[in-house]
Amino acid sequence: VDDDFLMVSNELQAAPASKETTSDLFSTDTRLLNPLNEMKKKFGSSIVEQIERENNPTAQAAFANMSAQRRRAYQILQQQQQRPTTRIAKQNAFITSKLGWPVYHKFGLLMKPSAPLNETAPNTGNYFQFEYDKDYQRIQIQFLDFVDQHDLQGIMDILRHYPYHIDSLIHLSDVSRMQDDTPTAVDLIERALYNFQQSFHPLFSITRGECRLEYRVQENRSFFISLFKHIIYIGERGCSRTALEFCKVLLSLDPIDDPLAILLLFDYYAIRSDEYSYLIRFYIEQNQRLRLSGLPNYVFSVALAYFRNSSYDQANELLQDALLRFPSVLKYLLDKLSIRPDRTVEKCRFFSDSERYDSNALKSVQQLYVVRMANEWKEKDELDFLKSNVNEVIDIVERNQDDRIANYTKTRETSYRRTPMNVCRHIVLSESNEIRGFLPSDIDGGRTFYSFDPFPPRDSIVGFQRPERPTLQVNNSYNSFGMLLRSLLPNFNLDNFLVAGDAQAGAVGGGANAAAGENDVGMLQALQESIRDFIRDIGVTNIDENQLQQQQQPPDDDDETNQEFD
Repeated sequence: VDDDFLMVSNELQAAPASKETTSDLFSTDTRLLNPLNEMKKKFGSSIVEQIERENNPTAQAAFANMSAQRRRAYQILQQQQQRPTTRIAKQNAFITSKLGWPVYHKFGLLMKPSAPLNETAPNTGNYFQFEYDKDYQRIQIQFLDFVDQHDLQGIMDILRHYPYHIDSLIHLSDVSRMQDDTPTAVDLIERALYNFQQSFHPLFSITRGECRLEYRVQENRSFFISLFKHIIYIGERGCSRTALEFCKVLLSLDPIDDPLAILLLFDYYAIRSDEYSYLIRFYIEQNQRLRLSGLPNYVFSVALAYFRNSSYDQANELLQDALLRFPSVLKYLLDKLSIRPDRTVEKCRFFSDSERYDSNALKSVQQLYVVRMANEWKEKDELDFLKSNVNEVIDIVERNQDDRIANYTKTRETSYRRTPMNVCRHIVLSESNEIRGFLPSDIDGGRTFYSFDPFPPRDSIVGFQRPERPTLQVNNSYNSFGMLLRSLLPNFNLDNFLVAGDAQAGAVGGGANAAAGENDVGMLQALQESIRDFIRDIGVTNIDENQLQQQQQPPDDDDETNQEFD
């Protein structure tokens, strides 16, 4: 969290860590990192395999005209190149190369051991760092130039020659997501993660929870962002347990700063996956270090976890404390569920007036929780649990003898001044227009904004020097979300796109705007088709013929020593 955006109580910034922070709370198993395993448990293998085939049109189209012998040679080549050679490499193999992907060639992305950049930081893990070689730096500079010029075709040209260039994949994934082409967006993020996976240092492990990457290093940030997007996509497929395991991985990389505020998602996936005991244990062991009691999502979710674990006394006590800490959550929750509060609640000013005194920073984290978790509170048992404790809190407030009322009120007034930068990144990357609406409109408006690296740290460390380029003029009327759209799409007029619906509905004087809006919408649709064609073209057609000819015979299964780590 940047210094000028700190909340006084540092709710989202961790306290100094100890050796206990690398406990099995952050460890995981590679088998739990495969969403297909979770889906097969829920729906059965045959259904999942059919869905996967239907969601991989790239492979279907690319292999339609390929001979059986050539297809088999390609599959053998893929299997050889992705085969792990060590025990740790096998543990790190959380992404599997898919049919239709370009054959992987290692290019310029390396990982090396490092040391903490902050000498005063507690050394509680093994630090690593990604880096680019000179060729990759050249391509990265070219990519940044294309982004500044809003040249999407140039970015596609990079991927045509270097189909696993990380930031180009992330950027094109964002564009596909804007077109509601989620399968393509997911596929591109998985390719980016696959490149990272193939570049891991032999001693780096994502499963033990002990390896660290610093977000300040620019080359590291794409790994954080790719993992975050992967979590969102996995969660949308209903694989909440897998998403929770990836949350552990992402938090373990930088538990001190939590640069993408993954703590705001941690409890959500724990509740969704019925991991109530784990969430309770996580809260008990990490509350003091991470100050989880200062986050609305934890105090409410942990109370719900106790309730669903049938620990009703602890659940009632924690929910009453949560309502005293963050009374506005009740109003947001009832509004989201379209429930009108009874007269007793309406007459209680502690609840009815609390929202007007909340800062925008506090409102954003409270509403983030309600948007995600409202469905978990809508069942009759949960609503009865909530109602009974609301009545208890009203009695506490009317007696006015509990010191928590004054203490928590003061905390809300003084401790949530501005939205921290990690929360801003979290909102931008959450892939939800409803959640992105909580992004402050005036946040850091003068800085360059890239969709693949939102709100970089002010003390960012870059491993290469980019040549100076002429500064492009940017429409200052755009907020951060508008800048996101402009960074993704060339010639995109946000104003036309936003007013298109009203103009088409017959707004007075809206003819010109309607035409402009239709042009922008048409541009988006055409772009979607061109991206799909492009992804197909750089798939299995991008194969080295000499390599294929060498794979006409099956490889020797004992020959697993030819690969080496850089």
